[in-house]
Formats: sequence, structure tokens, C-alpha cells
Amino acid sequence: MKPPAFLMAPVLGIISTPAFAAGGDPRWWVAPNQTDTYAWVGLIVLFLAILLVVHLYARFERYTERKSIGTPLRTTIPVMLTIALAYELMPALSHFSILLPGALILTAIARDFMLWWRPSKEELV
Repeated sequence: MKPPAFLMAPVLGIISTPAFAAGGDPRWWVAPNQTDTYAWVGLIVLFLAILLVVHLYARFERYTERKSIGTPLRTTIPVMLTIALAYELMPALSHFSILLPGALILTAIARDFMLWWRPSKEELV
């Protein structure tokens, strides 16, 4: 058995707004030719969240690059992390062929091999 609507109004909160009681539009509704501030705030927050994730990843990658000097896979691991981040941020990449990330990883392994084969002067010290 459902409780009467007048008992549920204080519980739901949405129903008890003055606009709803007066038969008007809800607070989140925007008329044509007006600015939707909630949408703009949401877009700005989403952009800042993505920027924060990319910034933290860049700091982590720089840290791992400094700590991995002299190791055999110093660029392969950050490339793999970049590929994983791209697949997490953009799920549509899962429809692409596996050859794309495979080629990136093989290129990073080849670069690591060349850096190991002929190290730079800073690394020899």
C-alpha cells in the first residue's frame, strides 16, 4: 500500500519546493535563450577533473623517468601507463585494433634497446 502524496512530500524534498507547489517550473529548468549555469559549472568541473588526472599522471611519469635511469625498460613502462590512461579516459578506443598500442609498446622497447646499446654521456657518469 502506497502512502498518500501529502505524507511523502517532506520526505522527497523535490516535491516540496515552492516552484512545484505553485505549479511552476523546477529550479533546474532553463528557458530558451537563457544561460544554463548548472551545465557550465558541470563542464568546468569535468574539465578540471580531467586536467587533474592528466597533471598527476605527468608528475608520476616524470618521477618514474628520473628513478628509472639505468633500467632496461625506462620508457616502455611510462608508454604502457599512457596507453592504459588513454583507454581509461576514452573507452571508445577499445574498438580500435590491438595493433595500435602494440606498435607503441614495440617502439618504446626499441627506444629502450637503443638507449641501452648506446647510453648518453650523462648516464655513463
